[in-house]
Amino acid sequence: MISTKPKILSNPIYGNYYYYHYLKTTAKQVLILGAGFGGLASANLLRKGLTQEECQITVIDKSQYFMMGLVNLWILSGSRRLEDSRIALDKLNEKGIRFLNNEITNIDLSKKNVTTGDRTNKNNKLIYDYLIIALGAELVPEQIDGFEDNDSCFNVYDAQQIPSLREKILSLKSGRIAICITDIPYKCPPAPYEMSLLINDILTKNGTRNSIDLEMYVPTSISLPVAGANTSSNVVNLLNGNNIKFYPLHKLKKVIDKKTIEFENGNKINYELLIVVPPHRVPKVIKNSDLLRDGNQDWINVDKFTLRTKYRNVFAIGDVTEIKLDNSITIPKAGIFAEGEAKVISQQIINEITNNNNNNNRAAKFDGKGFCFMEIGNKMAGYIDADFYNELGPTVRLDPPSKELYQRKLDFERSRLNNWLM
Repeated sequence: MISTKPKILSNPIYGNYYYYHYLKTTAKQVLILGAGFGGLASANLLRKGLTQEECQITVIDKSQYFMMGLVNLWILSGSRRLEDSRIALDKLNEKGIRFLNNEITNIDLSKKNVTTGDRTNKNNKLIYDYLIIALGAELVPEQIDGFEDNDSCFNVYDAQQIPSLREKILSLKSGRIAICITDIPYKCPPAPYEMSLLINDILTKNGTRNSIDLEMYVPTSISLPVAGANTSSNVVNLLNGNNIKFYPLHKLKKVIDKKTIEFENGNKINYELLIVVPPHRVPKVIKNSDLLRDGNQDWINVDKFTLRTKYRNVFAIGDVTEIKLDNSITIPKAGIFAEGEAKVISQQIINEITNNNNNNNRAAKFDGKGFCFMEIGNKMAGYIDADFYNELGPTVRLDPPSKELYQRKLDFERSRLNNWLM
């Protein structure tokens, strides 16, 4: 007789989790690689839509904790502490979602399995019926010549560095703070501009703003290529209104020393603090897989509506993908798009497993819509609304900052955490 009684398995590394154990299992195995926006949204939507008997869900991530990238801004401004902002991912186990805190070392698409290495360096293979790749993008500051081992340089996307950066900003009495976007694409396109405006707010409240130059250097001709000329112009106007100088077509070439940087156009400047958005790249395990072995692609190609790869039952969502709208515009690497894509793929998987293909087809197609908040300091934020699949061409709108929009940003974080990990 087949046992369907749920068992509790205890493991000192993974913690406790529930799952149904069969002598001959009939439940579909869904592996989710990555526990960011896309991975967490997918796991929770699938768990709500499918029973344990229908689907066993496993989320794998090398981090033990989840924290939204936008929290970096609050740590910088002093309204949040790093140690209070991370939530343990093993809370997923309490929701009937198995969490493995492992490094993913290999993806075998032909044999439909994923290899992980745990803390004892033991390799484990996990078989899947459905695979969701939501590994995001990796940061590679080491590609910046002279950047590392320089205590005047900071990677603004590394949460561990933000508390020290805040201390440096507060201790600075005069000189130049240079903020450099080193390459595109990068995660959350408005974030570096938010950072500059928050630093302006910090310096103003600290009484040192008049003696410190605050400057933005970007490799592109406009501030936000993904948002178009009008929104880019609005962003630059916002910078100018706060005495933040904007320098387009300035791609960082190298950090000469602790006082000087050089750009590819030959210009050199002196600095007291250098803050960078480092280059991004696809995770190594993806680079070494068959997913990138067609042509010269840098990111995973997917169908723009279904997020399916060329491999059966293999989906990719979020920052690890590249969805091109034309030669110059792609879907931004931002959590809200990963979440929207997660809704689409989860519905497709639920429909297939339950043999329910009568749902409204539009519910299982990504619509290219998203939004984000653009914080400017003093507890105010603007709102960027985008529709990249608009029939007349991509549309992006920037609403002016307000305290109400800042509160909506706080609510945005709180609601996702409550849904995914509480």
